[in-house]
Amino acid sequence: MTRRSTELLRVAEWPRLDEQALGEPAREVYRSRCAALEAYAQGEPIASIEAAHGIDRSTLFRMVKRAQRAHADGSIWGYRALVPYVNVSGYERSRPSRALVHTKAGNAGAFTQLLQRHPALEAHLRRELSAQRVELKGVGEAARLFNFKPALQRFQQACREQGLLPSDYPFNQQDKGVRSLARTLRAWLFDRFDDAAHAAGARFKPSSALRQLPERGADEAFDTVEFDAHKMDLRLKVVDVDPQGIERIYETERVWLLAIIDVATRCILGYTLCLHRECSRYEVIATLKHALTPAEIPKITLPGLSLSGSGGLVTQAMPITQHACWRQIRLDNARAHLATTSLDVVCEALGCVADFGPAYEPDDRPFIERFFGTLTNTLSRRLPGGLPSKQVTSSKRMREAAKDLNLVVTVQELEELLDATVWNYHGTPHSSLGGLTPLERMSQQLDGVGRSPTRLRRVPEALRNRLELLHDPAFCLVHGNVGRGERPYISFLHVRYTSEQLARSSNLIGKQLWVYFDAKDLRTLRAFTEEGQPLQDLLASGPWRHEAHSLRLRQEVFKAKRNKQLEFAAGESPIDAFVKLRRAKAPQSRKAASDLASIQRERRDAPKSPPSPVEPSAQLATGVVKGKKLRIARGFAR
Repeated sequence: MTRRSTELLRVAEWPRLDEQALGEPAREVYRSRCAALEAYAQGEPIASIEAAHGIDRSTLFRMVKRAQRAHADGSIWGYRALVPYVNVSGYERSRPSRALVHTKAGNAGAFTQLLQRHPALEAHLRRELSAQRVELKGVGEAARLFNFKPALQRFQQACREQGLLPSDYPFNQQDKGVRSLARTLRAWLFDRFDDAAHAAGARFKPSSALRQLPERGADEAFDTVEFDAHKMDLRLKVVDVDPQGIERIYETERVWLLAIIDVATRCILGYTLCLHRECSRYEVIATLKHALTPAEIPKITLPGLSLSGSGGLVTQAMPITQHACWRQIRLDNARAHLATTSLDVVCEALGCVADFGPAYEPDDRPFIERFFGTLTNTLSRRLPGGLPSKQVTSSKRMREAAKDLNLVVTVQELEELLDATVWNYHGTPHSSLGGLTPLERMSQQLDGVGRSPTRLRRVPEALRNRLELLHDPAFCLVHGNVGRGERPYISFLHVRYTSEQLARSSNLIGKQLWVYFDAKDLRTLRAFTEEGQPLQDLLASGPWRHEAHSLRLRQEVFKAKRNKQLEFAAGESPIDAFVKLRRAKAPQSRKAASDLASIQRERRDAPKSPPSPVEPSAQLATGVVKGKKLRIARGFAR
C-alpha cells in the first residue's frame, strides 16, 4: 500500500451500512475504523491516524484491501467490510479431499473445489436449472427440491465422463456428495429469483416490477408503440352455403387479435384478426399497414350495436395523423416478430427501431397487455361461446350457449363487435390519463397543450399507396426461349406472371427480377430489374388472375395438390375446388372450417376487379445496394 494509492479511494461512493443494526461494542469499533479510513483517504499521515484512532498501520492497510474486494451483488464491499468479524471472501479449500467412508466431516469446501477444477460439471448443473429439470416447492428455508434423484444420477454420470474414479471425490464419500449437491442447487436458485420462479412452476419470470421506466420521449404521441398478438378466449362459427343452397354451420379452430397501441395516448393505431392456428409475419405486417392506412367509419349492421359520439378512430377523428409512423416499436420474441427479412425492410422503410423485450415477461409491454385484458373482460367472455377463465365459474347461460353452436358469433359479427369496441374504447376515460379519453389525450399532444406540439413523422409520399413494398422482395428468374417463340415470364409460387413489357423484353431472359407482392392479393406483382429499374406490374395467368386470393390460400391449395387431395383441370378455378375440399372436411376438422371462414372473408373484402397494371414511370424509384437488397425511399416529411 503506497501513498499514491490514496488517490483511488473514493470513499464517498462506497456502499454504507446502517450502524443502528450493530450492537454497541461492534458499533464503536466500526465507527473508529470508518474514521481512520476516511482520514487515510484524505491524505493524513499514518502516525497521526494511529495516535488519533488507535488503529495500527497493518490493520489500516488490511481494511483498505478488504473494502476494495468485489461483493456478490456486483459492487465492492466498501464500508461493509469494516464490520468486526465479517468474512469478505468465501472459504476456498487448498488441500485435496480425503476419503471418508464412515464419517461426514473433514471435507469442508470439497464440492466447490470440485467445480473449480472441473468447470464442465458446473456448466452441467447450470443447464439442469435452466432446463427446469429440478423443481422447487415450498417457501423460504422450508423449500425442498423435487426430481432431485434423477439430477443426482445425471451429475454422477457427468463426473464419470470427466474421468473421476471411485477413489476420487465425490465417489469416495459416505453420501457421495449428495448433501453438498443439494445445498449448491438450493443456493443457486435462491441467488437468482428467475430460476427459482421457473423451478417453482411460475408461468413467466415475475421480475417486471424492476422494469426500467420508459425512455425519454415515450410520453409523446407516435414516439413509442407496443405490438402483440392475443389468442381470444372465444369460439367462432362459419356459416357456409353449399351449391344446393343449404346453410351449414361449422366451428372454426381459433382466432387471434393483433394490435398496435400508442404508449403515450393509449390509442389503438391498428388491429387485424387472424383465423389460423398461428400468426405469421404477413399478419404482423398487415397490422402495421392497417395502422398506416387512413381509417373509415365502421359499417355496423348488427341490431342494438352503436358507436358512441365521444369515440372514434385516430386517423378518422384527427386527419392530421394519417400516414404518421412511430420512432420505436416494442415486440416480444414470437417467431413471427423475429422474421429478420421482413423486420429489416419494415424498420428501414418506416425508419423505426425494434425493441424486443425479454422472454416470459408480458408485463414488459404493459399497455397492450392491459388492452387485451380489457377486451377479454368486456367483449370475449360476454359473448355466447366465450371461454370463461379458470378462476371464474361459468354461468348457466354461458354453459348452454357453449352447447348450441347457433348462438356462437360469426367472423363478420366479431369484426363489427371489435370495430365498435375499439371505437368506444377511444371515447372512454382512462384513470392513467388523468380522466381523459385516448382521443382527448392525442388531441392535447398534437395541439401542444401545456407543452410543445408533437412533430409527426410520416411515411414517404411514394410509399403510401405501395405498402406492399414493406415486404421483403422475392427473387424470380425470367424464363423464355426465343427460338421456340416462348415469351418471357416468371414463375412465382407455382403460377406464371408476365406483362406486355416483360413479354417483349427478350433481353431479360435468364436474369433475375426483384418482385414485391401483396400477401392479401397475389393477382399482381411489382417487379424491378437487378439494376433497380422498375417494370410494368406483372399479372397472374389463368384463373389466378380473376379472383383475389392471399398468399396463405395459394400455399394451402398447392399443398393439398402435392398431397394428392386436390385436382383441378386447366381453366378450372382452383379456389372453388379447394372450397369444395374444405367443405367436405369441415364437419370433422376445425382447421378446414377456419379455411372456409378465411376464404369467405377474403372474397368479401377483396376488390371486384383486379388492379390495373402500373406503368414503370409511376413506380416507386428504387436502387440496388451491394447487389443484394432493394432499398426503399426513407425520407420523412415533417
